[in-house]
Amino acid sequence: FDRAGHRIGYGAGYYDMTINALRATKRVIAIGIAFAAQEIPKVPATTRDARLDLVLTERETIDFRRA
Repeated sequence: FDRAGHRIGYGAGYYDMTINALRATKRVIAIGIAFAAQEIPKVPATTRDARLDLVLTERETIDFRRA
């Protein structure tokens, strides 16, 4: 994950499609759980990638909704 709310998935887009489909029908909060050491400076993301609202690590809760 990065500080923009992007995450690295398995490459098929299933999470992105699901999050975007749910968000099209109702308010959804997407939360990622990761170790702090998994953070990278920038995830290569496209316009199809769904951003997370929050990431929870053992060190902090990162809230991307304010960005």
